[in-house]
Amino acid sequence: MLKQKKYSVIWIFMILLIIGSILSLSFAAKKEKSAIHIQEKTVELYFNDTITGKLRSEERVIQGESKEQFLLSVLEGLKAGSKIEGTSVVIPQNVTILHADVEDNIAVIDLSRNYNQLTLGEKIMCRAAIVWSVTSLDFLEHVRIKVNGQELKRTSGEEIGLMNRENTMINPVVSPESKRYEIVTLYFADKTGKKFVKEEREIEISQIQTREKAVVEQLLIGAKEGEHISTIPSDVKIRNVTTTKEGICYVDFSSDSINKIINSNVDEKIAVYSIVNSIVSLYNIEKVQFLIEGEKIEETMGHLDYSKPFIFEEEI
Repeated sequence: MLKQKKYSVIWIFMILLIIGSILSLSFAAKKEKSAIHIQEKTVELYFNDTITGKLRSEERVIQGESKEQFLLSVLEGLKAGSKIEGTSVVIPQNVTILHADVEDNIAVIDLSRNYNQLTLGEKIMCRAAIVWSVTSLDFLEHVRIKVNGQELKRTSGEEIGLMNRENTMINPVVSPESKRYEIVTLYFADKTGKKFVKEEREIEISQIQTREKAVVEQLLIGAKEGEHISTIPSDVKIRNVTTTKEGICYVDFSSDSINKIINSNVDEKIAVYSIVNSIVSLYNIEKVQFLIEGEKIEETMGHLDYSKPFIFEEEI
């Protein structure tokens, strides 16, 4: 009986030892598997240099467990923007990534339909930044871009197909001759400088600029009819004009431009709302937010509060 108990203890000990070994091996395998799957890669993300108007690269270290995760990390990095001062994103905030997948050595990326609202120049630069950033991943050589599930096409209607670093220029040149024409409504001051008058004007818009910026440039050119008075001093400098998917247009002035508008010969409200009304008259704009050197104005200047977006107001 005593001998039988002795053997039972030995068997229990051996079973426990085997279980412990299995658990230890399982834990080690999981640890090794985890260590294998989580990897780091150094990639190049391309952003727009606001001084030169060309793409410039920025190195980033990203982590992932799969090819799809690495691809998404690159695209999210492009959307988030650069850490280098003086650069801007080339995928606007209203253009979203609907889907991204990897098929062999090809990245298939589906963008939202807002991509179609970009100018020709913006589309070309957006595509170039995506292709060069994505193909900096060592397992990708080609990129196929779709828009809302449809194959990306050229202005001629021909499908673009696979893009790579050989057939996609890093800094494409868009011909300034590629232009379109639109009729816009511009707001100027009457001869008293106290009321609005309108001018409908057919303007020429380059494919590398937005309608909103073209409108502001026309206001800087000034009034052309009758006794209409220009509202914006001609030496005011506009750094950039961009619009979000929420319909807020950001007009970015140089540092001294707001003061020039406030101290001009035209009433401040007339001057400011001539910009606001002219821009909001465009079909996709709801509000206008003014910036100085890319920063929101957190104070009242002159008689107006520039910290908040302005809405259309025809009667002052």
